[in-house]
Amino acid sequence: MKEHARVPRVLHGYAEGRDGAWEAICLDLDIAVQGTSFEEVFRSLNDAVSLYLESVNDLPEGERKHLLDRPAPLSVRFRFLVHVLRSLLGERTETGYRHHFTMPYAA
Repeated sequence: MKEHARVPRVLHGYAEGRDGAWEAICLDLDIAVQGTSFEEVFRSLNDAVSLYLESVNDLPEGERKHLLDRPAPLSVRFRFLVHVLRSLLGERTETGYRHHFTMPYAA
């Protein structure tokens, strides 16, 4: 089997939650997980993305390219953008917690 060169890539993640109910999503691959804390969904999302990328890497190049370029829906990306802009402006929310983060991977 031909070995494929791995190109470093930074994936963007977003998590929000409150009262023991959290959800995190990889905005670049549209992979989502749920859990009871930020730490749990962060770890679960990293695991899910790693498994996904390992599986995709074994596919033929034509299929792999399509599966490595599948961003989250526009509505999800827009919600993330609004959160980032509010954070930059110093606004705080009372309804829950939100985190954005990056995940470096060789894709």
